Amino acid sequence: MRLRRLDLTRYGCFTDFPLDFGEGDPAEPDLHVIYGPNESGKSTLLAAWLDLLFGIEPRTAFAFRHDYRSMRIGARLRIAGRDHELARIKRDKGSLLGPGDESVDEAVLSAALGSIDRASYTTMFSLDDDTLQSGGESILQSRGDLGRMLFSATSGLSDLSQRLNEIKQEVDTFHRPHGRTTTGLKQLKDRLAELAHRQGELDTNARRYAELVQSAAAARAAHDAAKAERDRVRTRHGQVRR
Repeated sequence: MRLRRLDLTRYGCFTDFPLDFGEGDPAEPDLHVIYGPNESGKSTLLAAWLDLLFGIEPRTAFAFRHDYRSMRIGARLRIAGRDHELARIKRDKGSLLGPGDESVDEAVLSAALGSIDRASYTTMFSLDDDTLQSGGESILQSRGDLGRMLFSATSGLSDLSQRLNEIKQEVDTFHRPHGRTTTGLKQLKDRLAELAHRQGELDTNARRYAELVQSAAAARAAHDAAKAERDRVRTRHGQVRR
C-alpha cells in the first residue's frame, strides 16, 4: 500500500489541506521527509493518517476547530496496483467512504494492512520523539544483549527483555525438560496417571456390566419372593397361635 495523497479536509487545525506525494517511480527512492517548526502540525498529520486507517478515535483531541460531525480526512491510496479514493468521517459505523460518500467495507484497508490493529501499527511504524527517547534510555540502562535492546528501542518495546525473561521463568516453572524439580506439567501428568489408574479399577466392559445387571435383577426377584413368603409365614404363625 502506498499513500499518494493525504487530504486534511477538516481535521485539527487544518482545513482543505492536501499533501500530495506524487505518482512515485519504482526506479527511484520513494522516501518523503516532512519537516517544520514546533506546533506546525507534523504530529497532527501522523494522527490523521492513523485515523484514516483505523477510524477517528471516540475522544479525539483534534476536534478543536471542526466539531465531531464535520471532521473529515481523505486519501488516495494505491493498493495492489489499484488506486482508491477514500475518506474517513467521525461516525461509529460506516465511517469509511468512497468517492461518492458511499460506505466502503473496512476490509479494503484491513486486507492491505494484514489485519494489524492500531496499537501494533503505531508501535512498529509510528515512532515519535517520546518513543525514541525512551528507547535510547533503555539502551543506556541495558546490561544485556545490545542487538535485542536496539530492536526494543526502534520498535518502541522498551521493556521487551524484561517481558521475555518473565515469560521464560513462567515456562521453566511449568516445564523444565532436564530439571529435577517438580514442575506444573509434572504435577498434572502425575495426577492424570492417578486418575487413569483409578478409572481402571472402577471401569468394566459392556458384557460384564450386562451380567451384573442380570444378576441384580435375579437377586431383586428372589428378594421379593422371600419377602412374600415371610409375610405368608407370619400370617400362618398368627393363625396357629390363636
